[in-house]
Parts: sequence; C-alpha cells; structure tokens
Amino acid sequence: MTALDLLARTLGADLTPVVPAVPPPREVTGVHVSELTDPTPYLFGGELLLTTGMGLTGQTAQARAYAARLAGHGVAALGIGLGPVHAAVPRTLAEACAAAALPLLVVPAPTPFLTVARTYWSLVAAAGREELTTALGAHRELVWAAAGPDPVPAVVRTLAGAVEGWAAQLSPRGEVMEVWPRGRRSSVREIAAEVARLRGAGPHSSATFPLGAEDVVLQPLTSRGRLSGFVATGCPRPMKVPDRQLVLTACALLALQSEQQRRGVAGARAARACVARLLLSGFVDAARSLAAELGLPAIAPRVRVLGLAGLGADALDEVLDALEPAVARHRGQLSAVAEADQVWVLIGPEDAPAVPDAVRRFLAERAPGARALLGADTGVAELHRQLPALRRTLAGLPGGVLRDRAAPEVPTAPSLEPLLGYRRADLVGTVAAYLRHRGQWERAAADLGVHRNTLRHRIATAGRLLGADLDDPDVASHLWLALRGNGLA
Repeated sequence: MTALDLLARTLGADLTPVVPAVPPPREVTGVHVSELTDPTPYLFGGELLLTTGMGLTGQTAQARAYAARLAGHGVAALGIGLGPVHAAVPRTLAEACAAAALPLLVVPAPTPFLTVARTYWSLVAAAGREELTTALGAHRELVWAAAGPDPVPAVVRTLAGAVEGWAAQLSPRGEVMEVWPRGRRSSVREIAAEVARLRGAGPHSSATFPLGAEDVVLQPLTSRGRLSGFVATGCPRPMKVPDRQLVLTACALLALQSEQQRRGVAGARAARACVARLLLSGFVDAARSLAAELGLPAIAPRVRVLGLAGLGADALDEVLDALEPAVARHRGQLSAVAEADQVWVLIGPEDAPAVPDAVRRFLAERAPGARALLGADTGVAELHRQLPALRRTLAGLPGGVLRDRAAPEVPTAPSLEPLLGYRRADLVGTVAAYLRHRGQWERAAADLGVHRNTLRHRIATAGRLLGADLDDPDVASHLWLALRGNGLA
C-alpha cells in the first residue's frame, strides 16, 4: 500500500490538499472513481475516492451526509476534480470533510483521474519491489548466519534485527537457550504459559498472541516428528506478513541445525552404547579396549547404574536428552543401552549427585507412569553380577517412583500430608490396610471392599505422591508407625 501524503507529494500540483493543509500519512488501498452520492456499497475502505461532484448540489445537509458516509465506511480521502461540474471546491463540501475528519484534495483541470490512478499503482509497484528486495536481503542474512561458526546465536540475533523486535530459542521445556537483545529475557519468561500449552498440544502447533504493545509468534522446532524446542519472536503490533515469513525461515534453519547436531550426537551415543553393553555383559577389558580405540574417555573404576522402565519404544535418546544437560558441568555425555522396555545408564561418581533430580523431573514431565532405580556405587567388574537383581527390583517398583539404593538404609517416615490432601480416594485408609496385611493384595482389598486392581492403582498413586516404595520394609515400618502415631491406623 501507498500512503496518502506520499501520493500527494509525488503528484504535486496534480493532487493538492484542501483540508487538512498537509495530507496525513494514511494508507491508501486503491483509487476509485464514482459519481454516486452513496458509493460505499462498492468500496472496501481505505480508498482514495475521486469524483467531479456531479451529484453534489452544494446544500450543507447533503454535503455533511456525504462526507460522514464516506468517513464512516473508512474511505481514506476524497479527491474532487475541478472543471466539468465545479470550477472551485464547494465551501459546504470542504466544511463537511473537515467536520468528518475526511481529507479532501483537488485534482485541477485538465488533469485526468487516470493520472492519479497510474501514479498510485506505480508507487505500489515500486513499494512491492522494495519490500521484496528487503525481504530477500533479510532471508539471505539468515542463511549466512546459519552457515557461520556459531549458527544458533547468529540466527536469533539476525531474526531479532530483521523484525525490529526480539527473538529467542527455547528448549522443549521452555528454558531460554538464546535471546536477543539480552535485556528481553524477561519478556521470554512471560510467555511460559503459552509454551506449556503448545508443549501439550503436540510438535506441530504454533501460536500468535499479544504481549503488551507487541505481537508474539511462537513456533515449534521439530526433528523427525519430535519436539526439539521453540522459537519466540516479538515485534511492535501488528506483525507484518514478511516478518512472519522470516520467522518460518529462521525456524527451518534452526531445525536443520538441530538435526545436524543430533546426527553427530547419535554417532557418539552409539559408540558409547557399545562400550556400555560390553561392561554390562562383564567384558570389562574389551570395553576398555574399545573405548580407547574410539577415542572415548577412560572408563571409571566405579559407577552407578540407572535403570528406567515403562518408557515405551525408542526412549533412549529422550532419556539422554533429559539427563545429559544435568551433568554438563562435568562431561555432558552418558553411556546407555536400551533393552526392550528398559533403559540402563552408567553414571560416573562425579555425575551422580545431579542425576536424581533430573530423573524425577523427567518422570514428572514426560513419563509419569515410568519407574526408575539408581543403583549403589559399585566396581565395573561387578556390574554384570548385580544387573539381574537390579532388573527384578526395577520391575517391582510402582509407576512414577525413583528408588535410590544409595539413600540412607533407614529412611525417615514420608510426610503424610500428600495422602491427607488427596481427595479422589481414601489413600490413608488404603495404605493403612495395605500395610496392616503386609502387602497381601487379596486380603487388603477384601478389608477395603474394593477390587484388587483398584487397590493396586491406589497404592501406586500413594507411592508416587510420597515419592517412596511402600514395599521397602524400612519405608513400610516407618510409615506404619507414623499412621499409628497420628491415630490413622
């Protein structure tokens, strides 16, 4: 579109303003000629309407109604051609246009209306070429940024500059990975609710929403159908179509960068998985030899084993994506193998303190029905002997629970508050009956008057709320004493 003031400046004496003396920078969507006293049915709004005033009688009431009708319909301006009907601008029309805030301009004789129309469309074409050139330049800069040595920050910075606003890359959980300008990090935090909503909607959902005086576009980054992050972009409202296209280009480049990085990560993970499989099978010398040949770090003499079950197929990368950032301060690399419905991860002693919290967060956010077991510190030569017992223990854990076998041998009683605050079922009575009958499902279910499957579901819920294994004798005994001490059993 072309602004009215630019059109008037370009035409000069062929289109001069009457009221106001300086045309406002109002966008003009087209040039239309009509002699009707009510041309609004044929207008969309935003036009420069040209007329010779053939239907105007000079009466004040008619002029006011005419100007008010045009202004109410959103006409950008009125141009009156002098000569055929009026030798001068009718005073009543000028006053009516001023009252209706409708810009009035004059096309003097003998300037044809076609000159105004041709000039307008020439300006539109020139603006389109300029916009296209600008857009192509911005897309080219994004590609150059993606091809540089540090592509992600460069693409984010280039996108923010192109839309004259801010841009950020977020992790799948909504954590800010990159943002530009740096001072807009607080703006990114304000969209956390939208990020959470999109994360639940799936990897192909996007959103546009207002944030203060800005429009924000939130686009997902996907890799092989999996969500790998988000790109958030904000700029003064309204966001233009070329800017939205720039956002899509940036997303494509960042997704490609993520996929290339993942391919490199996948190769390294596969190499570490071979070493881990040898260790878990008891071939320690072979594992050390293979690690040396592959250029991997030397195998630590002692490790802890993390087992996860109930994750479904192809969960290995998802587990490592969640855990490796937690150990990034050390190496950021973990060795793991997938076996049917289980994943086993080798944890070095220096990484172990950071792992439990990461596992609990993973279970809560991505796999609430899965279960996890973190074995005690052990020598690598003993791994294969301990693995069968670890598998059995892992299979018996309730869903949503992480059991840390390095925790103190005599745990304190879990707080009863989660059970007391649960309203969907009587978990306190359920746990009391279960402990009273020493974990015997049939007798406890009969005592409660429920089906044993209902009892299993309630005990699993209680274990998840307490963050404890109710089949652990120490946990069970302390929990029973806590129930008795509070008069609940």
